[in-house]
Amino acid sequence: METILVFRTTGRGTWREIFGGIAAFAKTTEWVLQPVDARTARPDFRQLLGFWKPDGAIVDASGGAGFFQKSDMGGVPTVFINPEDDPEKRRELSVGNDEADIAKAAMGELLRLNPASLVFVEWLRRSGWAESRRKAAEHIAELHGMRLGIVTPQPEDATDAPRLVERIAAAICGLPKPCGVFAVSDDIGALVLAAAARLGLNIPDDVAVVSVDDDPEVCENCTPTLTSVRPDYRGLGFAAASRLMASLGIAKASHASVRENVAIVGVIRRASTVATMRRDPKVAEALEMIRLHACEGLKASQVAALFGTSARTAEARFKAAAGRTMEAEILERRFAAACGYLRERRASVSAIADFCGWNGDIPFRKAFKARFGTSPTKWARML
Repeated sequence: METILVFRTTGRGTWREIFGGIAAFAKTTEWVLQPVDARTARPDFRQLLGFWKPDGAIVDASGGAGFFQKSDMGGVPTVFINPEDDPEKRRELSVGNDEADIAKAAMGELLRLNPASLVFVEWLRRSGWAESRRKAAEHIAELHGMRLGIVTPQPEDATDAPRLVERIAAAICGLPKPCGVFAVSDDIGALVLAAAARLGLNIPDDVAVVSVDDDPEVCENCTPTLTSVRPDYRGLGFAAASRLMASLGIAKASHASVRENVAIVGVIRRASTVATMRRDPKVAEALEMIRLHACEGLKASQVAALFGTSARTAEARFKAAAGRTMEAEILERRFAAACGYLRERRASVSAIADFCGWNGDIPFRKAFKARFGTSPTKWARML
């Protein structure tokens, strides 16, 4: 059995999802996963390696752990998740959020509201991922004949949130309304909402706000609640494990780039952009639940419970708005995820089956053949 060290750098709930993705992949291997908490201090890599003698390592750098270097691992194959620094420069194997995909989703959410002005609020310090989001957002604004205003925090703002709120308020107060604001993260998005409240502006009629990360502790506790782009955290963990297996020489895979981008789950709409939603809000909530949890064994009965009505009434409302049953929508999401992984040949059929919500590869193969008329392996070969 092989020992894989998994370094944790963030205290947020996203860690559980990332680790869950790694564990889902590891179910079909002989890996023993050993978490290492690196949230508060730089690990003693030499002693760790001597103690565990690991075969590989995965570093969740989502907590901003820029102190991790490839050389720290003493030649042990390592994959980094969302490193702050440019992985191409460091020549490290990594997986990360698709920043262009994030910007496209965020800007699309704002543009559908027909804003008269657009603003991007940057991160507290310079970082590659934030710069990538800004550049992609600027390009999208230009495509629509608009200019993207930029709010750049200053060094002193990192420890003085009221100062940053005032800076944001000063930037948006004189802009044409309605104004659409793309906040680089949920923490920054919460400050944008505070700035709008400081000015007495209505949300989302005067100012609509979209952020990134979909951290419920932040988004659900803002007033109003905060719309956010949700990365595929579980998919990031799964992709990292897949890349590590390939680097260990166990799986046949070729990666032209040191970095692999993972597409987002989608936009989780809340009150900061919800003004023009025309569909049944409970159906919208149900669709988001399916999009988030379909691959985790979600059942139609769990979705129906959101409506607070009988299962028959819930199903009728859902089908009228979505055009198909809850079970069909769940299956659609699971097949979409499975086909994506088969297309990229990033894992075994068994691993994909477990990850996408089928309890083993035999049920998956049966369902796949019933849907597509061929086996998953043959389907992938035809691409």
